[in-house]
Amino acid sequence: MRSLIQELKPLCRNKPVVFFAFLLLTTGVFAQTPDSTQTLFKSNISVSELWTPEIKVNSIQGDIGTLVGFYGGALLNRAFLLGITGGVNLSHPKVNYGYFGAIFQYIHKSSKLLHFSGQIVLARGSTKDYENPKSGLFDNFWNISGASFFMMEPGINLELNLSKSLTLVAGSSYRYVTGLDENSKNVALTHVTNKNLSGINFNIGLKIGKKPKS
Repeated sequence: MRSLIQELKPLCRNKPVVFFAFLLLTTGVFAQTPDSTQTLFKSNISVSELWTPEIKVNSIQGDIGTLVGFYGGALLNRAFLLGITGGVNLSHPKVNYGYFGAIFQYIHKSSKLLHFSGQIVLARGSTKDYENPKSGLFDNFWNISGASFFMMEPGINLELNLSKSLTLVAGSSYRYVTGLDENSKNVALTHVTNKNLSGINFNIGLKIGKKPKS
């Protein structure tokens, strides 16, 4: 295009208005060239945000405990969630632990009042004995940096739409833990094992969605 302009300059030297009009015309033509950018996903995919605080209940070494956590991230077409998740022990009297990782969730027919979702969590966790016997709900809260482990947790949920942006979710999952050094000094009091940390969890949470930008 630059060479074309250079060739036309002598012709338009005495007619600056004509030359300026030509520049505007050619700029407009080239600006309307269709976008040929290749993308992994189709352009009609809607992306929104979804965040969910949750509480999990489970049994470790025969004692019932609760864990407070969250998950959330990008929701594609109100059906596929790609995000992060984490949680930390709240009330288990002996074993203190937590985790942080990734979550992948599929929501089946999310527009229905009552629907299902399935998910899998892949995360790294850590556990550490209480420095002192637990006497309050928030004793040693977050003080979990000790013996590390890897966990995989598939689960299924029943979901109830309360509004367009709020969904009540309840379900169960099975946590499989591996890689914990059971002889670590960090678990010398509880002697917690991979098998102890593995097991069934029951969860309840509230999904908070954000509509995609138009």
